[in-house]
Amino acid sequence: MQITITNRQPHRLKRSWMRRAIRLLLRQEGWSKGDVSIVLTDDEEVRSLNRTYRGKDEPTDVLSFSLREVAAGETTVDLSSLEEELALGEVYISIPTAMRQAQAGERTLEEEVAFLAVHGVLHLLGYEDESQEGYEQMYRRGWEVVHAARPGSDTV
Repeated sequence: MQITITNRQPHRLKRSWMRRAIRLLLRQEGWSKGDVSIVLTDDEEVRSLNRTYRGKDEPTDVLSFSLREVAAGETTVDLSSLEEELALGEVYISIPTAMRQAQAGERTLEEEVAFLAVHGVLHLLGYEDESQEGYEQMYRRGWEVVHAARPGSDTV
């Protein structure tokens, strides 16, 4: 399993907490192979992706694009059996939005970005947050993983 983190925006931040959290989550979820790509970007790129793929002309904090399923007309082909040969997907995180959320939540930027990365990977693993129950489950699960992966923790 490889985690690739690409920074497309000017703010520098430590990536170790995010990487530890993603590894812990994938291990806990039983996903041992396949790659994850994290793209740290700005509001403009995330807004463009959000408009193109979700029909929402506004920035958001995190977007996930799964590579486990490929739509073919009206048929969906499940590629999960090829797990070891495929990338799990891509997660785009808007750093300006993450900065605003971190400040509002009185968290560090690294903590917020680790949470958003885990949240995005949860989507790649099939979790959904469209319902209140799904949202609460993902929120709880995300923070459990982030706190367990906190620097200095021996959980990972």
